[in-house]
Amino acid sequence: MTRADILAAFESRVENTPEDEFRTALDNVHRIARIRLDALARQA
Repeated sequence: MTRADILAAFESRVENTPEDEFRTALDNVHRIARIRLDALARQA
């Protein structure tokens, strides 16, 4: 992801409601947890 990508994402989200942002944050937490759990499972 480039700096331009990040700035574009900010611009597209600036009008979101707090509820939309919370949902996005929660989705990201779930995605990160899944990646980490998958990595742990591969190590076992």
